[in-house]
Amino acid sequence: TSEQRLYEDLIIEQLKIYGQDVYYLPRKIANKDSIFGEDPASSFDDSYIIEMYVDNTDGYMGEQEIIKKFGLELRDDIVFTVSKLRWETLISNNADLQTSLRPNEGDLVYFPTTKAFFEIQFVEHEQPFYQQSALPVYKLSCTKFEYSSERIDTGIAAIDSVEDSLSTDTMNFQFSLETGTS
Repeated sequence: TSEQRLYEDLIIEQLKIYGQDVYYLPRKIANKDSIFGEDPASSFDDSYIIEMYVDNTDGYMGEQEIIKKFGLELRDDIVFTVSKLRWETLISNNADLQTSLRPNEGDLVYFPTTKAFFEIQFVEHEQPFYQQSALPVYKLSCTKFEYSSERIDTGIAAIDSVEDSLSTDTMNFQFSLETGTS
């Protein structure tokens, strides 16, 4: 067990040196639709700064730009590596997590370097496969987040400004059905 702790400490140190500080935003489920499995009224109220390593150094992965039926769609994927021990220490005690055992699909990662949000699509928890008989990291497969009127109130101005810039004020689009006088 002392070798496993040394191995895990070395990984944490490596992530702190070579990784980047990002914000982990857990999704707070308000009213989950049991048929579609989604929550249109979900919110992101908390943020945790944690170091993660960006696995793909050549740029975004994935399908990149796709021309579809309704126009151009951007698919930028990225893989983050985060220490299991650091995640458990900083984030796992949040009561809003769907499961506190690992990062959750649907949670967000805000990457300040690119000023972009990424939604976690899949959490790989068995890679590297039992080196030193341990699983020290999570690999988070993420895709660029498409904002759809979720509430983002973390208390960090750079993150909260995204909601202000992308939300639509419905009062701007009201019109009157009255006719003018002649």
